Amino acid sequence: MITLFLPVLGLATVHYAVAMRRYGLLTPDGIFVVCQLLMLYGTVRLVDTESATELFYAQLMAAAVALYLVASMTTSLVMQHISRRRGVKAAYSDYSVTLVAPTGAILLVIAVSAVVTVAYFTAVGYSAFFLGLQGQLDGAPADIANLRLDSYAGENYLFPGFVNQFKNVILPALTLVVAVWSFSRGGLFARAGSVVLIGLSAVALLGTGQRGALVVFLTTAIVYAYLHNRRRLPRVAILPIVLGLPLVMLSTYVLARRDGQGESPLRAVTTDLVDRFVHDNQASGIAAFNYTSMLPVRNGGEWLEGLLSVLPGHRGSTLSSEIFYTVYWSTRGTSPPSLWGSIHYNFDTVGLIFLAALFGVLLQILTQRSLRRRRYNSLQLVGFAGITVVLGTWIAGGIETPLNVGLVSYLGLWYWGGRMGGPARHSATRADQVVPTARPLGLRTGVPAPNICWPGEAVSGRQVAGRV
Repeated sequence: MITLFLPVLGLATVHYAVAMRRYGLLTPDGIFVVCQLLMLYGTVRLVDTESATELFYAQLMAAAVALYLVASMTTSLVMQHISRRRGVKAAYSDYSVTLVAPTGAILLVIAVSAVVTVAYFTAVGYSAFFLGLQGQLDGAPADIANLRLDSYAGENYLFPGFVNQFKNVILPALTLVVAVWSFSRGGLFARAGSVVLIGLSAVALLGTGQRGALVVFLTTAIVYAYLHNRRRLPRVAILPIVLGLPLVMLSTYVLARRDGQGESPLRAVTTDLVDRFVHDNQASGIAAFNYTSMLPVRNGGEWLEGLLSVLPGHRGSTLSSEIFYTVYWSTRGTSPPSLWGSIHYNFDTVGLIFLAALFGVLLQILTQRSLRRRRYNSLQLVGFAGITVVLGTWIAGGIETPLNVGLVSYLGLWYWGGRMGGPARHSATRADQVVPTARPLGLRTGVPAPNICWPGEAVSGRQVAGRV
């Protein structure tokens, strides 16, 4: 089956030279390609060659990624040709960045986000992460899976989807904006306050025992540093890795998803993280396709149910739970389909061909046309960095996945930053609230962009029953 992956990898190499090299990997198009290659590689390793259904699924995935690459390259070439004919010189890094200070409005939104976060954990009555950590330290691991499930779908519905927008997106994103300003231009009090906010954001991201939200935001912080430094990765971009990797490994240890028999804790954690990239979601996608291939095409109905899930109290699609049940005979978990598997289930093969090509066109346009102004502020860049990561890491689930991970919230931050970013919007009395900076995040360096890819927290088919 590796022979199915190698041609796509070769096409991706051509795509890099044609469409990605100028903009790098940390773009909507670049991250999407890397994540899809990881998804395809893990899938072809796991498919049963004796199963016609799984062979077709692997071929379908390879075709979808190839169609995406061709559409993305074609779009890039067409846009470059149009620019040359118009005499427009590509200036993808010719912009300045200003730092947004912690205005009253920003501090108010941070305060609201913090209150929502605290109120949610108070209503739940516990933090799955801290109970799991205490259990590991006491030698009596807690049942994190059921704790997490009860916090999201217990007897009392606490609107976790809306809460996640505050605790997983808005609070950490605005904390990043405030921290960058504080450590560049602020005083001791501002820096101390930023440290407190960073700690609160870390607790909010980890509190429900999920790693996905933390890794998505850490990747967002890296992309932000890349954009802030005008599409060059500065040395300071290593900070999210240095500060976040221990937390990711700690949360993996707390989750205790591997038996760990005969393994050291460090090896068990490392293996679990590697499996997350090349096994978990791939195995879930295969199980999902085996299930949906026996069902009639939904003609978009399942995606519509997913969209309706954003409404308070609406159950949404139960597909992931149904798939989990077919594997483990339990509904105490979810096994989502892959992106391409979900599209095939909703729109059949013709729809898959169309949407794979459409994704290639749209993400390439977003990559090339997103930062064409001469001036941006840090709030805008945080918003666009989040949009980049959310769309780029969309490898599992249907249309509800990017919404749940925070697409709308990041779009809102991008829009908010644009409203305060224009020179005409700042009076002389408020000029000190946005501080120009030439390169506050470090010198340019040749450090390569890390290939970080993590979907929204979704449980794969390899996990034992009851783990969410």
